[in-house]
Amino acid sequence: MRKEELWAIERIVDEENDWRHLPQNAFTRDGKAVVSIISTENRELKEAIGLAVDKIGGLNKVLAPGDRVLLKANFNSDDPPPAITDPAFLTAVVELMREQGIDNLTLGERSGWPWMPTARVLKEMGIFTTAESLDLPVIDFDQGPWMDVRLGREAKYWDKIAYHKSLKEFDKIVFLPCMKHHFLARFTMSIKLTVGLTHPKDMIHLHADRHMGKTDEPMELKMPEMALPVTPDLIIMDGRKAFVTDGPANGELVKPNVILASGDRLAIDVEGVKILQSYPRENRIQMPVWQIPSIQRAIELGLGVSSEEEYMVEKS
Repeated sequence: MRKEELWAIERIVDEENDWRHLPQNAFTRDGKAVVSIISTENRELKEAIGLAVDKIGGLNKVLAPGDRVLLKANFNSDDPPPAITDPAFLTAVVELMREQGIDNLTLGERSGWPWMPTARVLKEMGIFTTAESLDLPVIDFDQGPWMDVRLGREAKYWDKIAYHKSLKEFDKIVFLPCMKHHFLARFTMSIKLTVGLTHPKDMIHLHADRHMGKTDEPMELKMPEMALPVTPDLIIMDGRKAFVTDGPANGELVKPNVILASGDRLAIDVEGVKILQSYPRENRIQMPVWQIPSIQRAIELGLGVSSEEEYMVEKS
């Protein structure tokens, strides 16, 4: 989609409200958040995903048969993984959940505005075919309906943001991010995944520092505020492949060969960034991870842990 087409989209909302989905992190131990990092070497993909979730406490900590569960993956562009969620990864997650009786699952998605419409991306990348084979409903977030959600006093850069109205219909939300460097936001993992729940027209304000010269409103500081109303119940991140430069659609490819899981966005993203930093490159994450501006802003907003001491890592 050209920038002119984005500007031409009408921003129509059905209502304005204070909607929130803010579950407590269920995946804790001894008062600390837990992150698992599981090697996929010599393991089948579904086995690795299952072990990653089991290491933090298991699916039944947050999901139960009968729950209406939204799966938010990353189908940002029409490029191969890790630019997007690997269909095999999505399939393995769905199969694992259904094996435990969690079968009321829906995939919801909005692609990045340069690649929209989302339906084209999903068709091009075979996601509709994958979803049909899994009997998995898909909501195209391009189409609305939308609700303006007031963000409250914590937000500096937004008064309200339009989120897809269907979010109110789900009991649980599961994030399935990729692990990528991002040429504007420094990195894109679980915190930034929330952007794909919002109205495409709000991307104009999100990117205003680049497209409208608002250098005092950097995208990487506005982006964490978009996560204020919605916290995922569970995050499972595919780190088998990653970009360590450029991103989000392409970059230098590395293969960490890991799956991560957590209930804390900051903890899992910090560990993901550390993995990317283990491949030294000329990129935007060459600094202490806790000094990355979006991490600092996310801490200010209370989106998760605020230090190494507040979480533990389980590896296998």
